[in-house]
Amino acid sequence: MKNAKPIALLFCSLLYLSCNQKKKEEKSTVPTETTQTMTENKTEELPTLTINKESFTELGDLHFKHSVGGEPIEEETLVMVKYDDEFLEIKFECRDNPRMDQNHFTEDNTPMFTQEVFELFISKGKEPMEDYVEIQLNPNNAMFLATIHNNFKGDGKFSSEHLDPNAMGVEHSASKDQSTNTWSGHMKLPLKLLQYPENTPDNVYRLNFYRIISQEDHTEKDWRNNAENSTFACWSSTMAKRPAFHRPEYFGYMVLE
Repeated sequence: MKNAKPIALLFCSLLYLSCNQKKKEEKSTVPTETTQTMTENKTEELPTLTINKESFTELGDLHFKHSVGGEPIEEETLVMVKYDDEFLEIKFECRDNPRMDQNHFTEDNTPMFTQEVFELFISKGKEPMEDYVEIQLNPNNAMFLATIHNNFKGDGKFSSEHLDPNAMGVEHSASKDQSTNTWSGHMKLPLKLLQYPENTPDNVYRLNFYRIISQEDHTEKDWRNNAENSTFACWSSTMAKRPAFHRPEYFGYMVLE
């Protein structure tokens, strides 16, 4: 009986070690999701676009970059930007786009982003923001306009609120040229709309331009783009593991002279 207490203590110790080891094994089998950060995947500097009131400034490269991997796409995209006291003005040409007539959204604030579009995400200030404005235009001159809340720094929750382009004072037009496989767009965006989420004393914005290009013919009007049938391209590549545009930390810079 004198040895009962040490034996009991030894048994409890062995039981504790066994349970603790089992917990460690169970914990190690739980799958974890790694967060993709800029430092892991992007070593180049983010692009900067400096614009003025006198004349349009072109983006320095006609070839947007793939959202995944960052390599230049084959298709050309011409983008020209200027501003005045009231508007940011953008003209663009989506070249090498033979399937422009296979886009069937004609009304504003519809899911046109599921087909071919030209897009712009923008926020005021030097830092990447969780709140920004999203603007899309498709070959039929339908516009998608919304404010976005993207908690990319936290739990990843995402929400959007549609805005009426006419009520917000946005001017836009689009045209198609089948002979050159090019569709073009023109947007005048009120600077007051773009002072979001709040105005800052500097003349710097964070923004990115995007383009979705179909790579195969579609017979159904409700076709949807995906990584297999379309190209997802960016001015500043989002360096995603799969096509993704909503990555504010990869937005480039726009400076108003």
